[in-house]
Amino acid sequence: MHKETHCIKLLTASILLMLVSSCNVYRYVPGKDYLFTGSKISFDAKYKDASEIKTSLLSKTWPLPNSKTLFIPFSLISYSISKPTSKKGLNYLLHDKIGEPPVLLSQANPADMRRRMIAQLHDMGFLNARVQDSVNIDKRKAHINFRVMPGARYTIDTLIFPSDSSKLSKAIAATSERTLLKRGTPFAVERVKAERERINQELRNNGYFYFIPDFLVLAADTNHINHVYTSIVVKPDVPAEAKNTYSIHNFIIYSNYSSDRDSILHKTPFRQEDGFKHVDTLPRFKPVLFRQNILMKEGDLYSYNNQRTTVQRMVNLNNFKFINTTFTPADSAKLPALDVELFLTPYTRRSLQAEIGAYSKSNNFAGTELKLKLTNRNLFHKGDHLDLDLSAGYESLVKSKDNEYYSNQNYAGSLNFYRPVFYLPFKIRRIDSDYIPKNKISVSAEYLRKPKLYTMRSVRLSFGYIWKSGENWEHIFDPLVINLVNPTNITPEYDSTLAEDPTLAKSFEKQFIVGGEYTLNYSNSNTKSSIFRFYNSTSIGLSGNMLSLFVKPASVSGDQEAFLGIPYAQYLLASNDFRIYMKLTERINWVNRVFFGYGYSYANSQIMPYIKQFFIGGSNSMRAFRNGTLGPGSYSDSLITSQAVQAGEIKAEYNSELRLKLTKYIYTAAFTDVGNIWYRKEQPDAPGSEFTRNWHKELAVDAGIGLRIDANIMVIRLDVAIPLRIPSLPENQRWVIDNINIGSKQWRKDNVVFNIAFGYPF
Repeated sequence: MHKETHCIKLLTASILLMLVSSCNVYRYVPGKDYLFTGSKISFDAKYKDASEIKTSLLSKTWPLPNSKTLFIPFSLISYSISKPTSKKGLNYLLHDKIGEPPVLLSQANPADMRRRMIAQLHDMGFLNARVQDSVNIDKRKAHINFRVMPGARYTIDTLIFPSDSSKLSKAIAATSERTLLKRGTPFAVERVKAERERINQELRNNGYFYFIPDFLVLAADTNHINHVYTSIVVKPDVPAEAKNTYSIHNFIIYSNYSSDRDSILHKTPFRQEDGFKHVDTLPRFKPVLFRQNILMKEGDLYSYNNQRTTVQRMVNLNNFKFINTTFTPADSAKLPALDVELFLTPYTRRSLQAEIGAYSKSNNFAGTELKLKLTNRNLFHKGDHLDLDLSAGYESLVKSKDNEYYSNQNYAGSLNFYRPVFYLPFKIRRIDSDYIPKNKISVSAEYLRKPKLYTMRSVRLSFGYIWKSGENWEHIFDPLVINLVNPTNITPEYDSTLAEDPTLAKSFEKQFIVGGEYTLNYSNSNTKSSIFRFYNSTSIGLSGNMLSLFVKPASVSGDQEAFLGIPYAQYLLASNDFRIYMKLTERINWVNRVFFGYGYSYANSQIMPYIKQFFIGGSNSMRAFRNGTLGPGSYSDSLITSQAVQAGEIKAEYNSELRLKLTKYIYTAAFTDVGNIWYRKEQPDAPGSEFTRNWHKELAVDAGIGLRIDANIMVIRLDVAIPLRIPSLPENQRWVIDNINIGSKQWRKDNVVFNIAFGYPF
């Protein structure tokens, strides 16, 4: 009781210290100055695009106020409660690394900001805008008010394209239907620039190789009320080459280029192919690879889009580390033409990666794991890719109540073959995309031996396709997946567990899994937004439907149908993994993940195969619960030991993590996890395992803190978590926050879970 009181006092003192320190943010504000809290903008009237205008004008204000997280200036507080020092330590960390000095009113220049705002309003089409400023002082802090009077926004009335008979003018006029400056659109500088870029892009896609946007001028007549009459004008001093269209005369591909052999390669005889010339001294790449993936061809009119797509495809082949293209005027051509050279420097054909790690688990197991990855690029000289992954793991029980010693072994291997082409029984129209579709053939095997429980053998074969339908969307479709699962050497100890749990026993039977899988991934990691990033992965899997058409019905009613004497699984499996990454400040990121999975077994299967069920817990999931010890539902197996195997057909999980960058390589995190697993139907020997409308009452909750060392090539992570809600307890006792007793050795042993892992959890 004394220790609990001490912890409460310590927590109360910490909160009071934070409140007191938040009032001391003026410590480093000079007496005749003020803490600058930012700029505010108001309008003299209501405007249709007020939000757009305000956001644009705020981008012209400087300096920015001190950063805040959840409305609290943590960095400023850290700076205020510490002192400058040249010595390393806590004070240095708080003041120089985490801390942020106060932003002062004296650093702001209202007149300069006002001028920038008026210029920005003019660029947006408000040609008669006015801005007034005033400083508001409140005790030790101050902000600047800007009252904006934009006036009327000028819009495009008429846009005139060149009408003379020259070839260039006709080409420009031919793009008029796709203009961005349509009648009624705002007369904005950025839109005018975009229109010049659009015209230039279309010209370059039609052979005008030497044309640039600066050769175009947009003349504007603003002597009209709120309207602008504009015309596209070609500058009179445009060079002759920019007025000509160019075709491709010679197109030479050096597919084994090296700068130290440049002079030799240029003298090496080429091989004429369909639309290009090929130089390869080994040879390493067959011409068919380039015929399928290049869009530039000899004799074709030059097109910037074809050039860009060709180069991007070479990048996406993942066979070349350097790619360079040169264009020179073709002196030997009768008409304006270009000689094109594509220099491709291949990666080293073979590479080997090795990774070894040691770990200890909270279930008294310690072990080591060795991973090897052998990569062979361009195995059959067609841009193909072969990956061989091997892993071996060994763990042993280092401490047990009965002093018994035993170990587990896990061996796995997979062979993945990728080829940049689609093998289909029918022809499809090839889309000129930057991303090359690929075929994938995969073979894998796994051997898991737990001497105290069972031995599990699994073999998997899949054939499928990978393609992208844009920068952010990736599709993975495996129409054929064959998986054979064979549990053997089940010990009498574990056999008794299976006898008491028919659900687990059913999922542990030898099974054939034959079906297909489809995954759709979305990621906007390449977006210009520096605040929000999204990731979503949706997967759907079907098994047994096609196989059931070729299998004879079981001779005994109620028995499972079998293929080659082995029962086959029939199910639908769907899952969705959504993540959002938010950059709150330069040092703080907030990451959230929501996962939901649903498995539906039917016809020939009473329950999902064990290897297809959902697990929860562990270093990347519910971090206060060991993997396989949580759920399903409110059920708890009193016989759960270190060899936990709890699984379910339904999974719901939410994870939230606040990540703080302390130094260049060191991060801390505070996190919480919420989730559980269930079966679709109540299992006789697992009361409380059914997914019902009260599923939310059976969610587990945990919280913790973490330390991460991010050295770019590897992230080492240590997380410490405790349970806050345990669904296996009686409903009115599931919240266990009141039971937290950090000072109790027994409580720490029963509740504190350490997780050591590589990489971020999500």
